[in-house]
Amino acid sequence: MFAAIILIALIVASPMAIFIDGNIAIGIEASIMALATVLVAHKSAPAETGLLPKLPRLAFLLATVPALWMVIQVLPLGYAHVANPVWENTQQALGHAVVGSIGIDTGAGLFGLIQYITALAILLVTMAVTLNRSRADGVLFALLLASTISCLPIAGLFSRLGIISDKLPDAGTVRNIGLFGVLLAFTVAIRAFERRQSSRAFSKSKLALSLVASFVSLAICGSALVVHWTSNLGLGLAFALAVLLTIAFIRRFEIGIWGAAAIAAIVLSVSVSVLWIRYAGRPLDLMTSFSDDDALVAITKRILADAPWVGSGPGSFEILANVYQQPGDPVRVTTASTAAAKIAIELGRPMLWIAAAPILFATAVSLRGSLRRGRDSFYPALGAGCLIALLIRAFADASIFAPSVSIIAAASAGLALAQSSGKTAK
Repeated sequence: MFAAIILIALIVASPMAIFIDGNIAIGIEASIMALATVLVAHKSAPAETGLLPKLPRLAFLLATVPALWMVIQVLPLGYAHVANPVWENTQQALGHAVVGSIGIDTGAGLFGLIQYITALAILLVTMAVTLNRSRADGVLFALLLASTISCLPIAGLFSRLGIISDKLPDAGTVRNIGLFGVLLAFTVAIRAFERRQSSRAFSKSKLALSLVASFVSLAICGSALVVHWTSNLGLGLAFALAVLLTIAFIRRFEIGIWGAAAIAAIVLSVSVSVLWIRYAGRPLDLMTSFSDDDALVAITKRILADAPWVGSGPGSFEILANVYQQPGDPVRVTTASTAAAKIAIELGRPMLWIAAAPILFATAVSLRGSLRRGRDSFYPALGAGCLIALLIRAFADASIFAPSVSIIAAASAGLALAQSSGKTAK
């Protein structure tokens, strides 16, 4: 299927997005996924699409709400008295009426809408493509390769070759991709052992190659995490690995439903205890308290305090930061301290929790699928771990919106959801 080739090519090329201007990367990504979506819609038979996991309709509806809201934010709604207050000052300065919109920057709002729709397209195309096991394996190894390349210290080499001009990867982007890379490396190792156990056709040489690929990726991605280590990164990694390895343990020893429930209760209790010990003494402000970069917290809080409930439009944070920046601030702020704060400012606080709901639904579907499936349960387990890590990282930095991160995250989730349905384990 050509759509599978296009998807894998996009995943493998995603490390280059780190060094390309964000708008250009989003435009290229959107064009590629538009073609892949058309191919999937044209070539997929009804019998194949009928095999897609039956997610709750509420999850799909909630996933479309942010896109619809972004469209509303760029419409000229001054006459409806819901436009951003900044337009009142604009028309006073110009001396004539301005039919403003909720969003401050219409162009940035359209780019935000395109990026969101593209991420959904990657997820849906991956779901359609990876219903086939061989293509699922291809996407898994493409994700592993892309994560590993992204974590290599190649910025200096590219700069000397003139490919980029002294642009270093954002630390948050490397953290997030490295975290996914570690999860992918463990998944590839689990896959190798399960394939060897369940199929005689899976030779020792294939086992060795898979383990070598896993260990190399783990070493590179793990090294990148050590270089950019933060306590919040460790928390996200611990939770995600706990989910992945716990499910692998349950499947490996064929533990029943009651045993699995007991293990889940133990893991949950330990997790709550860790969170209580780690954060009980902190003032609870989910938007900014767990940020990896304290230098961004102060200005983010100032903007949050004045943010209207309807938001100020995608991509508006940089404009607002220029307004709220103090002369004595040591650095020029261009991004929010966390993705959660960015969404609350740009789309409004209600939209933050609406956007989180489909992720929670997908996590639940992946967890259920990983426990119901026999072999290949590692795919939905990987997705559950990645989605949990993504939620935690959303409250640590804003780099989950980087094109390279969104490609890997969306493809991992789509792979997990496609493989979450199948033959029920006995």
